[in-house]
Amino acid sequence: MRRLVVTAAVLLVLALPLAYVVRGVRTKDPRFLDRFIRLQRDVLNRGMMTAAGRTNSPIAVIEHIGRSSGRSYETPVTAFREGDDWVIGLPYGPEVSWAKNVLTAGEAVLRIDGDRHVVNGVRVVPIASTALATRMSAVIRLFGVESAMVLHDASVR
Repeated sequence: MRRLVVTAAVLLVLALPLAYVVRGVRTKDPRFLDRFIRLQRDVLNRGMMTAAGRTNSPIAVIEHIGRSSGRSYETPVTAFREGDDWVIGLPYGPEVSWAKNVLTAGEAVLRIDGDRHVVNGVRVVPIASTALATRMSAVIRLFGVESAMVLHDASVR
């Protein structure tokens, strides 16, 4: 009985932060998103960048230029091939800095599976209009993802 109580307590301790994150992303609460995106940018992304964009990594890197600063940035993303395009889900919406940078520039470089792809023809679409809507439907529903970024692979004519 004691083991069951301890297991239940551990699961509860793990579930509460996850529920908090899911709620914050689903509701697009700006106070939550500002803090969470800052945490992700300053802490979590650093760890992801060690493998992102490399062969056999599920994480890609989008290289983009800052709208105001003109600085080069690298942001880890999850990208999926869809015909001649790449699709990236936007769980925090299209207002995050990297997405605004790519939209403003109209082009970027996507490093995925050890290859570099120049991408252009950037647009934001409803996620339901992409293959991600079926490929990742459970995650999309859980986090309330509404939009995706579609980037054309410039090497494909």
